[in-house]
Amino acid sequence: MPLDSWVYPALERLEAYGLIDSALWGTKPYARLEVGRLVQEAMTKWEDRISQRKTAGFAEKELIPSLLERFKREFKPELIEWGAIEGTRNPTFLKPVDEIISRYVYQTDNPVIRPQTFPPSEPKVPQTHTIYPIYNNDGIVYQKHNNFSSEIEGEGRLWDHFSLYYQPIFKAFEGQNAQVDLEKGYVKAEALNIELEAGRDSMWWGPGYNGALLISNNAKPFDMVKLSNPQPILFPWIFKYLGLFKFNLFMSRLDYENPSPYIDKPLLHGIRIDLKPHRLVEFGLSYLTIFDGEGRQSLGLSDYFKIIYGSNTYPGTKLDSNKQISVDLAIRIPNIDRFLPLAKAAKLYVEYGAEESNTGGNYGLPEQRASIWGIYLSDLFLLGRTDLRIEYANTAAGKAYFWYVHGNTPPIYHDRIFGNHVGNNGEDIFIRLTNYLSPRLLLGLDFNLEKNGIKSTEQLAATQTKSYQWGADLDYLLRNQMSIKGRYILESFRDPSSIAGGDSIHHLFLLEFRKRF
Repeated sequence: MPLDSWVYPALERLEAYGLIDSALWGTKPYARLEVGRLVQEAMTKWEDRISQRKTAGFAEKELIPSLLERFKREFKPELIEWGAIEGTRNPTFLKPVDEIISRYVYQTDNPVIRPQTFPPSEPKVPQTHTIYPIYNNDGIVYQKHNNFSSEIEGEGRLWDHFSLYYQPIFKAFEGQNAQVDLEKGYVKAEALNIELEAGRDSMWWGPGYNGALLISNNAKPFDMVKLSNPQPILFPWIFKYLGLFKFNLFMSRLDYENPSPYIDKPLLHGIRIDLKPHRLVEFGLSYLTIFDGEGRQSLGLSDYFKIIYGSNTYPGTKLDSNKQISVDLAIRIPNIDRFLPLAKAAKLYVEYGAEESNTGGNYGLPEQRASIWGIYLSDLFLLGRTDLRIEYANTAAGKAYFWYVHGNTPPIYHDRIFGNHVGNNGEDIFIRLTNYLSPRLLLGLDFNLEKNGIKSTEQLAATQTKSYQWGADLDYLLRNQMSIKGRYILESFRDPSSIAGGDSIHHLFLLEFRKRF
């Protein structure tokens, strides 16, 4: 399921009402079969609740039944496979067109390019950071004025063990030639709950909603090979106390935009582990290594093991690498309405990470810090309609200029950071309020404050800019699996030192239409 799918917030709402306990949120995207498993769990618990006549209010009488019916329509084959509904399984099929997505975007200016300051010891680091009005969108950069795009999603399956997915995109942006690209596309082989994927896809690691420290879809989808278990497992014997377990392991090759001061086409290796020892607690561990690349000496098999699984970064040698690591924790607090009439449930989460700076001769573990903190309140004020999320990110918890900065191999793909969109030496505060005006009409209001250049160094004084962004959107579910969405963004860019052209005001309008078949 694509990372911008309606599925994820809908499942999170069902979890808040105690209908899902086995979801592992730290690793996305979900496979369709995994969504089916979670929906089956929700359906079973919902039927028990109905049989006990424990339903009340808008959420339980209207919203939850509406969400479950939508899941039944869109995930009918997966629910049949799990035995949640009756029907005939079809282990082999081809859907050339599963969904069509058309978007029109109008914005009054191009993205802001903000100069940045870095120490003299890093002369190769680019002195700019681009601020995009729309981020976490698979690296798509909209141009000034009119932008139109259309995507087609298709999928197929063979004998329950092989599948394919493709998502070409047609883009006609202002000032650019119209083009067709493969936005995503991959093949999978699956057996015994082990899945091997080869192709182009996006990922999201961590509990954050507005950003992730290591892996997000802020940049273009990776061309990669990935090994994972799509459904969580429970180990036997005493290891069962570790709880539900999922893993992701992948290898990709980065591509920096030319001309580039970096070592081109380095390898990117990542490992992600999720554990859920209790239905209310979830842990995650993410680890990335960027190494090798054009112009470097060839590596032997033992070199790969030293680079990937060793703590040293070997600066100045053929084993030179950039390492990032993060740990995250999410705690769910259900039924808080029993002692505080503030919300139905709450979720607290944090991701804390470190990156190797490649300066100062460090030969140990990554030492520069960054963090994301968040709280999610479901069913605010017990009206059955409203959710609130507040999230804070800081990439200057260590030294000012080191996070996402590496002289040879930074975590950048096609000129976009594939971690948090705030970039280096920044802070980001995000607040989003969503309200179901009806089971089919969802209103969203959000505010995002992005600061860059927040911390100075001994050598260089910081030059700070701020981006204040207000957003509003309406998402309406039409009949026959059609939906239409409109979004407006007002961005006020504050640049007191005129390092990026001075203060400015930007407007963005988005209109999106989706049709499933």
